[in-house]
Amino acid sequence: MSSRPLPGDPVSPALSPASIALMSLLALLVLITGSVAAASLPRAPEAPFRVLVYSGAARASQGTVHAGVEAVKGLGVRNGFGVEATDDPAVFNDTDLARFHTVVFNNTAAAADGAGALDGAGRAALRRYIRAGGGWVGLHDASAGTGGWDWYDGLVGAALDRRTPVQAGRIEVLDHAHPSTMTLPDLWERTEEWLGWRTDPTPTVHTLARIRVRDKITGLGAGMDHPWSWCRNYDGGRSWFTAGGHAPSAFQDDAFLRHLLGGIEWAAGARPGDCTATQSRSFQRTPLAAGGLFDPVDMAVAPDRRVFVARRTGELAVVDQRTMRVSTALDLAYSPEAVARAGGLSALALDPDFAENAWLYLLRSDTTGRRLFLSRFTADGPAVDPASERRLLVLPGRRSTAGGRPPPSGSLAFDQQGRLYVATGDVTPSDAPDARSDLRGSVLRITPQDDGTYTVPEGNLHRAGTSGARPEIYATGLRDPFRVTVDPSSGTPLAAATAPDGSAEYLRIAGASRVDGPYCAGDGAEAGAGAGCPRAGGAPPAVPVARGDVVAVSGSVYDYDPASLYRTKFPEYFDGKWLTYDPAGRHFTAHAFQRADQTFVDPRFGPVEAGGLQSVTELFGDMEWHRPVSAVLGPDGALYVVDSGLDGGTGRDGGNEGAGVFRIDHVGDGRLPGAGIAVDRDNGSAPLTVTFEGAGSGPAGRSRTAYAWDFDGDGGTDSTEANPSYTYRTEGRFTARLTVTGPEGTTAMAGQEITVGNTRPRITVHGPPDGGLFRPGDTLAFTVGVEDPEDGATSPVDCSRVRVRSEAGRAGPLRPLPGSPGCRGSMATVAGDASRSGAPRITVRYTDKGAPNAPALTGSTTLTVRRDLQEAEGFTATGGAHDGAVIGSRTHASGGRALTEIEDGDWISFDPVHLGGIRSVTVGASACGLGGTVSFRAGSPDGPLLGSLTVPGAGTGAGDVSPATALRDPGGSVRLYVVFTNSAWGSEDPDLFTVDLLRFHGPGAGRAGAGE
Repeated sequence: MSSRPLPGDPVSPALSPASIALMSLLALLVLITGSVAAASLPRAPEAPFRVLVYSGAARASQGTVHAGVEAVKGLGVRNGFGVEATDDPAVFNDTDLARFHTVVFNNTAAAADGAGALDGAGRAALRRYIRAGGGWVGLHDASAGTGGWDWYDGLVGAALDRRTPVQAGRIEVLDHAHPSTMTLPDLWERTEEWLGWRTDPTPTVHTLARIRVRDKITGLGAGMDHPWSWCRNYDGGRSWFTAGGHAPSAFQDDAFLRHLLGGIEWAAGARPGDCTATQSRSFQRTPLAAGGLFDPVDMAVAPDRRVFVARRTGELAVVDQRTMRVSTALDLAYSPEAVARAGGLSALALDPDFAENAWLYLLRSDTTGRRLFLSRFTADGPAVDPASERRLLVLPGRRSTAGGRPPPSGSLAFDQQGRLYVATGDVTPSDAPDARSDLRGSVLRITPQDDGTYTVPEGNLHRAGTSGARPEIYATGLRDPFRVTVDPSSGTPLAAATAPDGSAEYLRIAGASRVDGPYCAGDGAEAGAGAGCPRAGGAPPAVPVARGDVVAVSGSVYDYDPASLYRTKFPEYFDGKWLTYDPAGRHFTAHAFQRADQTFVDPRFGPVEAGGLQSVTELFGDMEWHRPVSAVLGPDGALYVVDSGLDGGTGRDGGNEGAGVFRIDHVGDGRLPGAGIAVDRDNGSAPLTVTFEGAGSGPAGRSRTAYAWDFDGDGGTDSTEANPSYTYRTEGRFTARLTVTGPEGTTAMAGQEITVGNTRPRITVHGPPDGGLFRPGDTLAFTVGVEDPEDGATSPVDCSRVRVRSEAGRAGPLRPLPGSPGCRGSMATVAGDASRSGAPRITVRYTDKGAPNAPALTGSTTLTVRRDLQEAEGFTATGGAHDGAVIGSRTHASGGRALTEIEDGDWISFDPVHLGGIRSVTVGASACGLGGTVSFRAGSPDGPLLGSLTVPGAGTGAGDVSPATALRDPGGSVRLYVVFTNSAWGSEDPDLFTVDLLRFHGPGAGRAGAGE
């Protein structure tokens, strides 16, 4: 190999992709107009781009290095780009680097010393090259140590931590739109030296492919994602990395060469490819409506981008994105008692031809809970006429919501052929003799007709005319299917439901079926296969594609439309992926399915079938949610989310904090202006002066932002100030709208409801304390105070208008509090499940009577109570000297998970916690490491000590242990820190221990069990 750049044809400095395109066009014109002259002067065309292959200080064998050089040269010859190769670091200067569009680090890193290492001048030149728009490609050992050069580690995306022995494994190809991975199979079997990373690069790069950790590769930890190839836009340039290329044989593999070619072409700017699709910062959330959306349950987006929101209380709200106005199109007027008893309004769908016929479908209960209606209504502009109802189906009522259980779910979804799927929602499986006619816990399939009736399509579970069977049933045996959606490409219904053991499962219903067991799944499923599961080719039409211990809700399957002009639609990466979300865990995931059947060489890997689960990736890691209840992809390719807030919320004036309708746009490396409104008040008697604040809007770090305010909703501009004030002199409800225009002319809008003539009630709750601990079966007593100027500050409160809701249990009747405008009551918490963990909230709401010219307003407040058993992984936050604990899978642990990677100084916290009535705490741990101390502190990791205990080390042979300590009550609600220490721990030592759970002892906040 030469120690200097290989000689090549003289070329001008590297050209931009736009210049390349212009030159190509000129060349085409010359070809067309002068073909005879060109034929008489044969000449090789100039290379469209040039690549530098650098192998200085390479750590791989000379055979591997040589194979890498020859492979890139061969790709250049076959694909028309120029290649030069060298191991001389002197090439890293501004003049030489300017001749190349991308630089390939061939199994070498920017080492700090040794032969071929980059000195300070060379490193500076590489950095200037990237900042000027250059490309970089890294192969395998390009991720090895660099002597602490953080910028280079950022260029690579990760730093090498460990290598495994060479062995077979499989790679999950996540991105089939990028040129480097579009031709690869879903599961790519390879024999590799697999690499592990010092820190997970997933949050900062776009992962193109990752190692299938379930293949149990020796030497590779299983507790985190293991990206294998990724790309990113970095510091002005483009970076692409693959962990492949460890041996000469890799460069003889056609699939790997195609992978490498696509990476080089993308890094050189010669082929397009999005490298922002999975990075959290690439998505921007815009609030479309905030506040006033109590009990939202479902949502649909119309072709004109109006957002319809169904509320369990019977209201159908409409958000107009052009005006930011929120209106009520329909009100079925369920009383709070009817909602609690029967479930109220539970599902919404728009007709596939909604733009022409304005039909929408609602699934709702009657007021008694005995029946469930599927009805079609017709929208007339901003309103829906109740008289337009056409009732298609009358179904049996669902189970009661008594005992603190959540209201029954339900879902509606159309397929591309106009067939409507109806998930009826019920937790009771149909195992009675009349199961074939039991519509509960089922997915129905019908075809609505124009006259308001329906027909039953062919292929349902029971043939029409079958004695004792309902032909509408498509799939049965489901336990509370929270959402049903349809894959637009395959027409396959997908659902998320509750499994028999209470965990969540994601179901792919490929045909009419009964799905209540045994649970059979493909290779990608995490569900255990039962004894009667059929083999490949004979699997039942409906199988779980994944299982988990969270509440799972089905979102949409993305159908990428390249012709869509919406500039911030989701990228092609998401095409065909199923977006799901977890309201309790507040995170979103993308499920990808196998596109074709595959078999593998290694006998450890069984065959996989098309349609099985291929991969699951988490999304929007930097977005915080309270409780998303509906998420759908709109016709514009954006994701719309309804967040119900903190169970009614604890916002100022009793508003439901965090509730609203949001739109998520893919912005890549750019940003939309953003628009947000803050007000000092949004309700009160006339005249009402409101101070608005919009100065926080606009692109981050940019000052050239224009503001236009319309306070009264008449379409005019009332102010162009950033933070204006306005006085409302007329009673009523108004939508103040802010339009923000950024420096590039992009705009964003925000709206704020203002009620004039009525004041929102203020709600207070006295006892149990916020963060108080209770045991399942305890009774929690409380009093509710209500202040409302219009209803009377001192007159008795109508306690029937006060609603108390909690997952912890069900409140009994509220009684007036003598001499005070409030009510007294109690809540019996759910008994019989002492193993349940968590921190349920208690939400209290009061809706006033409104005013003659102003609508009624609801005030609310929320407090948290905690069960005496707290799973350690349910912490509020973690941190410490070594980045905190990690949640790991442990089959023997409570809930199947425990805290791992606990090192000296790490901590977890729970907020809020009130230790009144608590005497002691027991820690369930495993003595599997060095051992150490567990300390309980108030307010901070070094706050007042409340108690401490010791967990022994593995050398004692203790195994699972349950040490306990007395706890001191710090008084009031605090953030409780659990701190793990052992001053003898060093970076080469094992972790201290694992922690499974915390169990608190004492009567706590409950009346029951006071004599413990």
